[in-house]
Amino acid sequence: MKRVFFIITIVLCMLSGCQSPPTPKEVSDAPLLSNHAKPKPFNPLILHNETLEMLSIPAEQFSTVAEWLNDETILYIANDGTGSKVLSFHILTGETELFFESAETIISVTANSDFDMFLIRSAPSFTEGKLSIVSDNGELIAEWNFIDSIDLVTSWDPTTGEKLLVSSFKEDWSYETFIVDVQTQGMIKKNVDDPFVQWLSEERLGFINWNQEMPLLEAPLYTYDLTTNEAREILEKLVTFQSYHNLLFTVGDVKDEHMGLYSFYRLPDLEKVYSYEAPLLTMYSNYFIPYFAYVDETERFFTFEPISAGSIDAYAGGFQFVEIDIPNGTKKVLYEDVENKPIKFSPNGLLCLYGYQLEQILIPSTGETLNLVEVF
Repeated sequence: MKRVFFIITIVLCMLSGCQSPPTPKEVSDAPLLSNHAKPKPFNPLILHNETLEMLSIPAEQFSTVAEWLNDETILYIANDGTGSKVLSFHILTGETELFFESAETIISVTANSDFDMFLIRSAPSFTEGKLSIVSDNGELIAEWNFIDSIDLVTSWDPTTGEKLLVSSFKEDWSYETFIVDVQTQGMIKKNVDDPFVQWLSEERLGFINWNQEMPLLEAPLYTYDLTTNEAREILEKLVTFQSYHNLLFTVGDVKDEHMGLYSFYRLPDLEKVYSYEAPLLTMYSNYFIPYFAYVDETERFFTFEPISAGSIDAYAGGFQFVEIDIPNGTKKVLYEDVENKPIKFSPNGLLCLYGYQLEQILIPSTGETLNLVEVF
């Protein structure tokens, strides 16, 4: 069941209604991102009189939009045949700068919770993985190589933003899990019972303790104490979970009608602050969980929700895109009948990258969807 789950795992603003569509801007030879000062806080009112620029790039070079650098700038990956580049693109000015480059193929870029350090994952070969940490100026801070590794699963520590959990998989899907420390550049191997472990606090990890002998659709959530090396159950009957800074999101307690309970807990005390029921879709050996995201600055949670429960193979009902206001305990529908696709919110939560290559932008405040990338 873990293997199936693992394979599956491997993926404002205040605009008025007259927002103009983005205009193409061709990428030229991008200068190196300088040690510029951090941009001023993004003012959404600026978009009243601005048009979002469109990134125009040859199809053979474009890999994917990867991450937000800040509220006005995205990072994207381009391949030129000799390696990969990560470039920044300012969505208001169209300015492009080189952020980072590598002789190896870059697979992903992931910001920490403060958006001041970025994890760049690359693949020197089929059986070797590499992780690089760079600053928000694109300067290399630390890097680690993983030999005899065909895949890496990583998780930033949302509390400090300076440590990572890394599970490295071999060709036989056996794995080793490490804690890497950006400041000391050290790496410590940890013997944990699940490779998809996450941080619950600086001293505690969390993992779902799946029964290896009898695959079930739900299992308890365990916490592992890094100081005592002891594990204990803290929640029952979960399908999935995700931890954020001071917040834990879970799906579980599924009823016969495949209605699941979406719950939110404050960390580290596990105080439940809000929950609601939503329909779940079933797969062969587990439940299908739609894409979701959390904006720490606004304490809003976003996800796609099917209209009804059932088998995903027969489902044709479409999805709603919903917003959960955690402090006020309310839910509202932002988009009707949309496709369930990957999402990444800007740090201030006003704009959302959307699509399998994050090639579009959602503007939740207006319900608009704009194209961000034009390939030619």
